[in-house]
Amino acid sequence: MYRGVPSPGFLTQDLENPAQRAYLKMHEGTSGVLVVKTDPLSAAHGAVQKDDVILDVDGVPIADDGTVEFREDERLEFTYIIRAKHIDEHIHLKLLRDGQELCVGYPLKAKDHLVPVLDAVDAVPSYLIVGGLVFAPLSSPFLEMVFGGGGGRRSRRADIPVPVLAALNQNKVRKGQQVVLLVQVLAHEINHGYRYSVVPCESFNGRRLHSLRHLVDLVDNCDQPFLNFGLEGGRLITLRTAEVRGAGPQILATNAISSDRSPDMLLPKPEDEDWDAAGEWDVVSAQADGGLGAIGDSDLDG
Repeated sequence: MYRGVPSPGFLTQDLENPAQRAYLKMHEGTSGVLVVKTDPLSAAHGAVQKDDVILDVDGVPIADDGTVEFREDERLEFTYIIRAKHIDEHIHLKLLRDGQELCVGYPLKAKDHLVPVLDAVDAVPSYLIVGGLVFAPLSSPFLEMVFGGGGGRRSRRADIPVPVLAALNQNKVRKGQQVVLLVQVLAHEINHGYRYSVVPCESFNGRRLHSLRHLVDLVDNCDQPFLNFGLEGGRLITLRTAEVRGAGPQILATNAISSDRSPDMLLPKPEDEDWDAAGEWDVVSAQADGGLGAIGDSDLDG
């Protein structure tokens, strides 16, 4: 079974400036690249630290422009050595940390994308229906299904809402984290006036969402009279709890849907996921985070 391409677990920049090399205590004759960020969910996190200088990979020296020798008179980006390996193979790095050389190693893993990339590999067709509101996790296969008709990749991306498009370049900061989308609204009198589609849902009754399964748990265990769904940009959907539970079967029957959730949403909470870490939801801080809450600010190699 295909398991993906190994990710280094860190992001680097070139080190061609003499002043920067001196600041990092690089000795004369040494070369390498500067680590500017590590993926907190990767095996590299802890072994490799921000401001480390990577001098070589598996014994192959790295030039200050981030390249390694490939063949005579040919050079490639040093990450090709990593991506040529298999998942769970070890990588060995020589580092310079505060002027001292050290060696580290760790098993390579595929990048745990915030937005899953491959259908049936890291993307599963999950859904939840609450009062006619259809929720699903954001994934590349989902975007391909919704926006993939006609034209090239560029024209399709132009149709994707900006907040959704922005999430494609974000990183996970917690295990199991997802971007939850309100996909569409199945019309019914209890959701009259709400016409949103393909918009991130960030909170439920004041709790920041960790994942779709987190939303399932919050909805199922809600004992409040109203269900409040906080959408990207501070928008809010409010439904009466009693009306939602009463109208649920009718909405499903009208739309010929057999269940209000996908089978995977019936599974228990994964033990390695900390839903409480998502915290409370505040519209001001959420907007400051770019409208998607506690998500890493830029993509890492992988």
